[in-house]
Amino acid sequence: MSKTKSLRQRIAGKTKQAVGEIIGDQELHEDGKAQESSRRKEQDEKAPENSSGLNPLKKLNHLT
Repeated sequence: MSKTKSLRQRIAGKTKQAVGEIIGDQELHEDGKAQESSRRKEQDEKAPENSSGLNPLKKLNHLT
């Protein structure tokens, strides 16, 4: 999976988590968390260290 597609999937997962939290839908929240976590694991397996040092979602981890 390309970095861009993986990043989009992680963002989609974080979005589902946030929307689930806001509207009180625990199932949507958990689905988003699983999606984001799955993509993160895939990305980490392919590239253990981000060569550019940039991680736009790093600070979002503190929110969940």
